[in-house]
Amino acid sequence: MRVLGVVGSPRKGGNTEILVDEVLRAARDVGADVEKIILNELEIKPCQAECSDYCKRKGYCKIDDNMLPLYDKLFESDALVLGTPVYWYGPSAQMKAFIDRWYAFSHPKHIHRMKGKKVVLIAPLEETDTSAAKPLVDMIRNSLDYLEARFHSRLLVSAGEKGSVRGNTKAMNRAYRIGSALK
Repeated sequence: MRVLGVVGSPRKGGNTEILVDEVLRAARDVGADVEKIILNELEIKPCQAECSDYCKRKGYCKIDDNMLPLYDKLFESDALVLGTPVYWYGPSAQMKAFIDRWYAFSHPKHIHRMKGKKVVLIAPLEETDTSAAKPLVDMIRNSLDYLEARFHSRLLVSAGEKGSVRGNTKAMNRAYRIGSALK
């Protein structure tokens, strides 16, 4: 089993990364091969859409950036852990650009390659009412439905200060259980 963790937070060592790390630790503990990518360390340009659906016609994106090698990592993974803080009721800009570039999966040779993959959403937010993450959850769910991937689980956590989630035993235990259940 291969699990790919994708951290969409620009804050190194913040709540998002801490929770993604805990999910990955649990997955590794049950025998999965895990890898973590930090989007803020990569150059991923936003979808340009003015290319007349080049990726949909050719099967790959014509933008030459760090997203190109990530396509194979996504295809080779059995499960994805998407971690993003909730910014203005949606994902971070880094995660949004990453997901927008999934448009290349619309090509007939790729559309099936995400089918059945387990996907976990990790989303810390400052608000105490986690329903503020509903637009983000809906966006992820709709994207996964289109690709026929499985929305395996989500962890929405109210967490303000950087690193504060470490003190939230309930959230950390839930993250570990989510990772254990990926196998």
